[in-house]
Amino acid sequence: MKYKFEINTLHSVESLRLLLSDPAFLFPKIFRDIKEIKVGRSSFYGNAKYMWIYHDFNGNVYSSLDEISYVFTLRHGKDSGIGKIILLLEPNKVTLSIEYEGWMERLASSALKSWTNEFIKNFEEDVRIERIKRKI
Repeated sequence: MKYKFEINTLHSVESLRLLLSDPAFLFPKIFRDIKEIKVGRSSFYGNAKYMWIYHDFNGNVYSSLDEISYVFTLRHGKDSGIGKIILLLEPNKVTLSIEYEGWMERLASSALKSWTNEFIKNFEEDVRIERIKRKI
């Protein structure tokens, strides 16, 4: 599955780069089923529960001046899937691309689209609140 969204924003590219490159901020906003996330320098891992199914995830984040990329894996027992989130940062706009293939792809596609739409709807306010918390 592949989704692409454009988000209009009034926040600066610099502040967006700081916040959106933090998996502890971004992942729970997009993936509403996350129960726990731990972040290392450029890696992250955690667990989630979608419907009644517990699963683990882990991945890495890569950041440049105008692009943030997340590469991640979901695991449930022997089942797994791989995904990628790319955020292109431009003045007044963020382009969000989500790709996922593998375990739970069909089951979770409608939920992921709904969660992403909610993320976009609340984007400006969520970023504003987080900037205040972090004094950015």
